[in-house]
Amino acid sequence: MHRTEPWIPSLGTASWDYSGSGDLEDLEPCPVRDLPYGYAYVPVLYLAAFAVGLLGNSFVVWLLAGRRGPRRLVDTFVLHLAAADLGLVLTLPLWAAAAARGGRWPFGEGLCKLSGFALACTRCAGALLLAGLSVDRYLAVVKLLEARPLRTRRCALAACCGVWAAALLAGLPSLVYRGLQPLPGGGPDSQCGEQPSDAFQVLSLLVLLLTCVLPLGVSLVCYCLISRRLRRPPHPGRARRNSLRIIFAVEGAFVGSWLPFGALRAIFHLARLGALPLPCGLLLALRWGLTIATCLAFVNSCANPLIYLLLDRSFRARAWRGVCGLADSPARRGSSASSLSRDDSSVFRSPAGSWERARTANAGRALL
Repeated sequence: MHRTEPWIPSLGTASWDYSGSGDLEDLEPCPVRDLPYGYAYVPVLYLAAFAVGLLGNSFVVWLLAGRRGPRRLVDTFVLHLAAADLGLVLTLPLWAAAAARGGRWPFGEGLCKLSGFALACTRCAGALLLAGLSVDRYLAVVKLLEARPLRTRRCALAACCGVWAAALLAGLPSLVYRGLQPLPGGGPDSQCGEQPSDAFQVLSLLVLLLTCVLPLGVSLVCYCLISRRLRRPPHPGRARRNSLRIIFAVEGAFVGSWLPFGALRAIFHLARLGALPLPCGLLLALRWGLTIATCLAFVNSCANPLIYLLLDRSFRARAWRGVCGLADSPARRGSSASSLSRDDSSVFRSPAGSWERARTANAGRALL
């Protein structure tokens, strides 16, 4: 049976030991059994995600980065989110090739470390950028007047720079502890995996907490407060509701894709530390679950452009024009205020409509 899981390292034996260090004689060895036929469909899935994600995210970056005039806060977060997805997408052909070869890594230790570093950085950046986007939407919907000094382009850029700094720090353990590891049963080939070190297990758990659990908690609180506000008058218009629906879909896709991976990885690290002893049956289920969760997480890198395409008619119209090769005229491009379109129902443009003007007028009357 071929190996298909690039995330789980082997200790170079015919059995998969999850303790990481210490006395191995007291542990019952568990046979290595990979997901049936994973070597066939996992590479196809990775390459499909690569093709769709590269095209879709490049299109989003082109639309937003090429805009003239002031860029709105939502545009800034969406642009950086598409860039993070592009970083993950570019590593998928490497993982697809390794999966097709039964987990054997043919690209050397340097690309192994860089690929692991890119995955850790982009996962962290995606979670933190979505948390920043949720905070921005909370301020725009719930704290519209009070939050105006905070909702500036300078603050948005500073937040994105802080996100990338945190993402780079989160990827450092992969540079240190990731490398070529021997495959079970020996042989000249190696796999790209993690060193079985207790220090790495502790660092990985800490990174998962700070870059996955905490940002998701912030996003959940913000969207709960937004939902409660939307149930009270004055109610937002149809355009604003559609804009929020798109953002909710993006957040839901990220949570649904990365949360299983994060939960199973946490269990895996606890098992390797010896804090969560598992029988062989559960170890095999954990291994297969990590294979599926990794595929699901990787596929998320192409999900956002598909969400925009399905739910945002403005993005859909621009994508169709791009496919047909009908470029916008310079005058029209310059008048779009750096949004994907002037359609108020677009997630990339939510100008102060009737709902926000009503709130502003009510606040002005209260001050008189």
